[in-house]
Amino acid sequence: MLIDENAFGILIAFYDIEDVEYALSPVDFADRFSEFRSAVLGAAAEAPLGTGTSVLDLGHALYFEIADGDQAMDPMAWLKRVKEALAQHEFALTFVITHGGRWLSESAPLPEILETGGYRLTHATRPSEPLRRALYAETATHGSDGSDGWGAGTYVDTEAVEALGKSPKNAPTPLSAAGATFYRMGR
Repeated sequence: MLIDENAFGILIAFYDIEDVEYALSPVDFADRFSEFRSAVLGAAAEAPLGTGTSVLDLGHALYFEIADGDQAMDPMAWLKRVKEALAQHEFALTFVITHGGRWLSESAPLPEILETGGYRLTHATRPSEPLRRALYAETATHGSDGSDGWGAGTYVDTEAVEALGKSPKNAPTPLSAAGATFYRMGR
């Protein structure tokens, strides 16, 4: 049986991974992106977001998702702690906080790996609005030609702000991506 529930998503992306890849030797690049993954997971382990948090490794980013109400702390405060821990590693990063509906199966945990039609299909998630919105924002940070986007920084989905019962202290400029609206919260 599938259920629909609200969830928060937090994407932490290695913003300039392509530049780093081409600037380093293959061995040094492998060390650097491995350091990124380890640093993010280590910082997240120091202050767990909450029971039931799932983490999806996208290679260039780690995406955390938790049911609305299951978080142990405010997702914005959690992200602030993670950002502080990552500062010492000197990565250019993009952080995105989102909110929306996601679909879950009560009986079939993910990931599933299926052999179908000669392909190996890895089923890592079911439809997730927070994940899609996070990817919209992350793409917008690069822009259409890779240098005209929002840039590295922290972005919060207006729906996440509303779900947390918060309101901006000033009048931030709304940033649109694929029908979703975000505010920049700083570097």
